[in-house]
Amino acid sequence: MLLSCGSFEGFFGGIQGQTRASYLASYRNDWAWYYARGLLENGVRPVIYIPALRESGRHETDAGIAVRFLPLHPSYRLIEQVWVKRLSRLTRWSLYAEERLNTVAFMRPLREAMIADKIDLLYIQEYWSGRFDHLVHRVGVPVVGADHGGLSDRVVKLFKRSAFRRAGLCYGQTEDECRIVRRYGGRPKLQPNGCNVSEFFPDSAAKRGKTVLTVARLTNKQKRTSDLIRAMAELPQEWSLDIVGTGPDKDMLQRLASDLHLAGRVRFHGFLGRSEVRDLLRRCGVYAMPSSNEAVALAVLEAMACGAAVVLSRIRAFEQLVTDGANGRLVPVGDVKSLAAGILDAWAHRERLGEAAVETVRSRYDTRILYSDLADSLRQSVLEHHAGN
Repeated sequence: MLLSCGSFEGFFGGIQGQTRASYLASYRNDWAWYYARGLLENGVRPVIYIPALRESGRHETDAGIAVRFLPLHPSYRLIEQVWVKRLSRLTRWSLYAEERLNTVAFMRPLREAMIADKIDLLYIQEYWSGRFDHLVHRVGVPVVGADHGGLSDRVVKLFKRSAFRRAGLCYGQTEDECRIVRRYGGRPKLQPNGCNVSEFFPDSAAKRGKTVLTVARLTNKQKRTSDLIRAMAELPQEWSLDIVGTGPDKDMLQRLASDLHLAGRVRFHGFLGRSEVRDLLRRCGVYAMPSSNEAVALAVLEAMACGAAVVLSRIRAFEQLVTDGANGRLVPVGDVKSLAAGILDAWAHRERLGEAAVETVRSRYDTRILYSDLADSLRQSVLEHHAGN
């Protein structure tokens, strides 16, 4: 399972505040670890691959899942400079070029790792990337791609038809995403994120109060956590906001809360473990995520499984998950007043919305079914590849 970050140090270090030791020992609230555990339980041996500037080697973990860091060529360090990264994102072509250069910088370690780890199939996060286009033609094993929140618009698609023809499957989070993949000649399979309903479920003894909870990486352009802080100014004084997560925009968000005289009503918890997050999900009055783009977010699924009334932005993945007014509320992206009104409405109907949310997750997003299906389709991709050769 090849993660989409440019480098471990840039994403997990710079954005998530992780070291190699903390990542290997305790970083588990992430789609890759959820999927890896699910595959392991279904007889597939996963190895997580992460490009890295300074780390290397294969490391075993207490979860029974190996992590291997793929050393980037030293010349790539110049591109990892912040100002160069910003320049690379000015156009879709410059971003595409950077993604392919990044991939070239770890190709040799990747090939060597795949031999050493006896890899039968390469699962690549984000098939709309230049990395996917590069790798699908250059590794000797079957390749599948996955959608974990990457956008299909504003990306270079010139080489997608060729890449999709070469790939085994493209796992999409939504029906709409699968239609787009099919339009470019790919073989899509609907494979949304799921929730472990044996771990996340309501607690009848927990009492919900007038609190809004969000669990998100603090990168405001995507997550729009600032909208939640601004929404607090629209809500009565007894409401408070709990923010779980860390990221580069934490200081900006704290300043915003202070500038709006909301510092006493907004709590920043930082990174928390799964059991602590579950306790907050069971006690919050409303769970909210006003993101501009997402996959079927794991944190939202866990909130719904715990019986929380959710307020989400009206984006493609959330529209598949929630029917407005039935099992949650949907509000326009960036509309703070609608977000505040949605929170008040969700609180007023919290019991009905929460019960419907639990049923949604249990019937459609149970990982016991989803991960078994994923494991079977991966095995089938390997068999088809060998039959075709």
